[in-house]
Amino acid sequence: MSTVVDERLRRLRSELDDHSRIADRLGLDLERPLRSLNDGYPENTVALVGKLTEKLLKELWRHHSVEGDPSTKALNDLVKRCRPYIRSSTVLDALDDIRRLRNRSTHDGYDISEEDGLLAVRRLVDVLVWFTDTGSAALLGEEPHVAPEVARRCEFLAGLYVTLGYRQAKRFVLSPDTVYQLFCRESGMRLEYVELMLSRDADDLGTVLASDGGELLRTRLPKLTRFVVLDHNSSGAGAASDALHRLLDLDFRIVRFDGFVDTIVNLDDHLAPLAPVTNPGEPRTAVAVATLSTDSRTGEPQVVESGDAVELLAHLARGSVNVLVTGRPGSGKSTLLRALAADPGIRRFRFYFDLSLKPKEELFSEYVARLLAPAMTPSDRSRAYELFLYLIRSGTALCVLDAVDEGVKESSPAGFLQLFTDLAAVLSAESAVIMSSRVSFLADSPPVRQLLDNGAGRSEQLVEQMYANGLDPARVPHFHVVRLTEPEATPLEKRLAAALELPPGQTLADILGAHVTRTLAERGRSDLERRLPGVFGQAFVAGRTVFSLLDLLRELGADAFVDGHVNLETCVLAPMLRRAKADRVAFVHSAYQELLAARYLADPANRNASADIAGGAFLTEQVRAFLAEIADSAQTDDCVLPAGAYLVGPAERLLIRRVENPVRFDRHAVTVARYRRFLDALEPDGTSRWDHSDQPGYVTHRPPDDRLRWPDYYENSRYDSHPAVCVSWWSAYAFARFEGKRLPTALEWEAAARGADGRLFPWGDSPDSACVNCADSWTGKPIVTYQAWYREFAGDAGSRAGVTSVTERLDNRSPFGVLDMVGNCWEWTSTTLAKPDEAVICGGSYDNPMRAVQTSSKGVYRKNGASNAVGFRCVQDIDENTGAAEETTT
Repeated sequence: MSTVVDERLRRLRSELDDHSRIADRLGLDLERPLRSLNDGYPENTVALVGKLTEKLLKELWRHHSVEGDPSTKALNDLVKRCRPYIRSSTVLDALDDIRRLRNRSTHDGYDISEEDGLLAVRRLVDVLVWFTDTGSAALLGEEPHVAPEVARRCEFLAGLYVTLGYRQAKRFVLSPDTVYQLFCRESGMRLEYVELMLSRDADDLGTVLASDGGELLRTRLPKLTRFVVLDHNSSGAGAASDALHRLLDLDFRIVRFDGFVDTIVNLDDHLAPLAPVTNPGEPRTAVAVATLSTDSRTGEPQVVESGDAVELLAHLARGSVNVLVTGRPGSGKSTLLRALAADPGIRRFRFYFDLSLKPKEELFSEYVARLLAPAMTPSDRSRAYELFLYLIRSGTALCVLDAVDEGVKESSPAGFLQLFTDLAAVLSAESAVIMSSRVSFLADSPPVRQLLDNGAGRSEQLVEQMYANGLDPARVPHFHVVRLTEPEATPLEKRLAAALELPPGQTLADILGAHVTRTLAERGRSDLERRLPGVFGQAFVAGRTVFSLLDLLRELGADAFVDGHVNLETCVLAPMLRRAKADRVAFVHSAYQELLAARYLADPANRNASADIAGGAFLTEQVRAFLAEIADSAQTDDCVLPAGAYLVGPAERLLIRRVENPVRFDRHAVTVARYRRFLDALEPDGTSRWDHSDQPGYVTHRPPDDRLRWPDYYENSRYDSHPAVCVSWWSAYAFARFEGKRLPTALEWEAAARGADGRLFPWGDSPDSACVNCADSWTGKPIVTYQAWYREFAGDAGSRAGVTSVTERLDNRSPFGVLDMVGNCWEWTSTTLAKPDEAVICGGSYDNPMRAVQTSSKGVYRKNGASNAVGFRCVQDIDENTGAAEETTT
């Protein structure tokens, strides 16, 4: 063994001696792992450290009365179940390291080195240091000479200072109600000290100090701070203060225990930017909400509780729960959450973070540290995030995360998973976390709904994605979902419409647009409005939502500020802006910038430019909804999809993709009558000269009679106008070549269905079961969950349902004149993803609910599959010079 390793062993042995009280109480042989390492068996050291850690966690389990029997639990389970009761990030990281090393040694066949053994012991010491320095009764046992409440307060204060980098230097129990603590830490070349005298009773403290003339506090150590901490219920605190000062003639402060954290971080300063939500004399308007839960038997959402939002959220925030508040843009989510964080009656410690102001590339920990640091004492600012986590893990805090859907790096399930990974330490703590999100992002994303449902119904794919993102599925807790009810107009719409004196019935886009126009007109700068989409709309698409005042000056010119003074108050856009930082601003509501982004994207040239943004454009469902409302929705009837950039993808992952060349779509899906002509041209073995070169030898293009819903489907003329179904991808490919055409790509298909405005259905954004052949139209009612589908559709409705004539629903028409693109039957595309024997299908079918037959609906189906719910249509490439369709050749 090298001299360096030997010296490190000696230091570790010395440090382990400091924790003899824990070792004696729990019967731990802390020397044994070091002996194994000294003898050259580091794998035994790692195993022994794992066993010692198990004993520590089992004791912690029993101390906190965790449900279940810890004696049969392995290390992984013990760490998982004890995690919520551990306040120290250092301890949690140490436990993860010990668990990782133990798993490597035991299960992974990893070669354990001396360095691994030393690391295991080092991390065990880190665990022991926390519980020893904080005087935790969990491992040290109850101190018989200290009142339990005093012991708990001493432990909290000790943990507070250990989190800030101090170590406990001295601790004296002076009486059951009074304890002296001294902490120190290295700061460069000097030591900093904090001295605390904590007492539950001021009279008792006075008696204790008078007995030796205050000699205990007359140390010669350089003091950074001296505190006497008294119970807030202590009687005679003021008189005691005078008496103590006369007695000691020392410089110290008397602080109430429940206000002691204010000496380190001033949370009132942190919350100061939360402006009053109402005028003092203005009556509060009640906002109705419903608390949703998932029925464990059916999986359907159920209303558990409903009532006034303020009262319901306050009730939930006082417990140790996580709450997700959803609602339409402008429904009052931020107002509710800001009021919650500003209410001192809710929680002892409160934090508010607006994630819409967090730069996309900034980690949540960095964002928290940046916002909290100014409210902290200068010497402790570098540990702002650690302090925040400590208070969150104490079980006495409220953390409000506003606009969580705007804090994602990208608007997708993957982006949401990344954010959750960043937030995992906060979400898995005992304190309450209240988040807000616009309903569309969550309602339209099954993976995100699964993520919030605490494991119920989580797909294997989602679990794999969580692990790939470094997120332990067990660390994502259940969320109570509180949804703000949807009145005819949201509070934002009502307030602005009243201020602008607009007639009733205006949309959010109309109202916001009118506010922009009125604001600029009143300041004599109406000419700026046409430039705003190119500045703020383009910025939003590029992922920028926060701007410096110099940005505004540079982009809008000096005339954007009154009298040449560059500040928020003199900016002509001031009524629509809020301060993000000292010299930075953002829109007071993200919907303003989203409207400008939609106006920007309404120009085809801008959509085309946005398709080239590295990493993809930043789009939200609200941008798409605005675009669908304001974009030019001129209809054509030639079934030609022009070349250009189009919005595609589901609501939670909207993209801008370019169609390079124009194509002409079949107006209808290929019908039985058309396919019959192809059947007549087949070879005797069911193949054709138009077959794909990779087509398996067993494939025949004749639909299988045993799979057809109606055996005479391809013989009976009554089905001539029905879509050709039970057709494999190979057959669809060959048929397209037979007609001199090809299958569309998935991108071309979706662009043709959605149009230039990215609509949800070919006819627009409003669901209409009369326009589409889907499960809802057969049951006569909306179908939301699989359980409801199985109950309502799989029986009588399912036996009656099937594909119908392609000419039956003329209102199911895309902006380019293509009919029946959603519902009736899925349609093959030429797009293949990961597996070469599978291809993408689009549009949904007669047996899918309305929510699954949107223009973005996609699935993957095996190429040799033949289903009564899958058909196809063809396209022809167009010569851009002549405008004529080109015959597809191989």
